[in-house]
Amino acid sequence: MVLNKLIKSPEIGTSGNRGSLFQKVQYGELEKEGAALQKCFTFSPGESNATKARVIEFSGYTPWSPQDFVRTGWTIERIGWKGDPPVGTRGWNPPIAPLTPLPWSILPVAKQLGIATEPIYKTVSLFKLVNDNAENDYSDYILQVGPGVIVSQLSSRFLGPHWSDVALAVYKQYETAPLKYVFRVDITNEIVERLIHEEIYSVKTGLAWPDSTRREWQIGTCEYKALLGTPLGRGVVALVLRGYDRGTKLISSISTFSDEHKVSMHMLFVISDQPR
Repeated sequence: MVLNKLIKSPEIGTSGNRGSLFQKVQYGELEKEGAALQKCFTFSPGESNATKARVIEFSGYTPWSPQDFVRTGWTIERIGWKGDPPVGTRGWNPPIAPLTPLPWSILPVAKQLGIATEPIYKTVSLFKLVNDNAENDYSDYILQVGPGVIVSQLSSRFLGPHWSDVALAVYKQYETAPLKYVFRVDITNEIVERLIHEEIYSVKTGLAWPDSTRREWQIGTCEYKALLGTPLGRGVVALVLRGYDRGTKLISSISTFSDEHKVSMHMLFVISDQPR
């Protein structure tokens, strides 16, 4: 399999043929939202009440635990059994845990990053029907976790905990390594699709979607802020703020790419230590 190419956006303050073009593109309310969210990573003297309120919104309550999902009636299953799972092995921490490979569509990027591609990951499905009389009143998540990695394969919320709560609970149940990479794969969120397909990849930037080249948007760029301001970006911001003390971690870059067959849309969030 041929590795995806990687193209990085320029750092803030640099110039270049593509960089100068990208810096001129504006993304409206999503970019403004992303700029506000970026401020949440680091405390600064005299920060606005709006920033303080947003940080409290994300981190001002106790994270969900596996027991909370069991207590509130979620169906929790492990994906990856060959045949029927052994009796008594369903739930959060079965005595024999099946290991699964990464989705094929992100394997080239995983290889770029040096992420293990062998089947060492655990995949968890969580489902809750909120209203028996309504077909669409359910919340449904499929998450895959490995050392330093979360792959969000499905995220559909009607009521209950947000994606960040679910992802954090699953990751902490099975992994202890610092989180470095969050993949959002097979994206169907309309806001994200429109931003990527019609604005970031458009005549304004000279890019065209779909594009299997991984384009890495550095922190502070217009594209980074716009992507951070989407519902999927906000979810990862909440995950960082809920999982780590404020001021210790940040999202240092966001990548966009399609699979090699140019069918599905993916995002990659890189989580890094704050510079001291």
